[in-house]
Amino acid sequence: MTRLRVLTAHEIEDPELRATMEKVGNDVALGIYGHCPDLFKPFWQFLGRAKYGGRLPFALKVLVRLRIADLNECER
Repeated sequence: MTRLRVLTAHEIEDPELRATMEKVGNDVALGIYGHCPDLFKPFWQFLGRAKYGGRLPFALKVLVRLRIADLNECER
């Protein structure tokens, strides 16, 4: 399986994506979308609201994501 390296904010060429990553912190999804910023903008409209908005506490969302990753035997 091909694996993409997660880019840091300073490695991302697209200024809007870089600014978003600097604002929200070291987000793995943003580091991956740095390879293809054209996909980032429409997807971020969904992911940003799902991850940082809504009625559930952010900490609960993190725990759910970690559990899903564990069940799928994700390495990172």
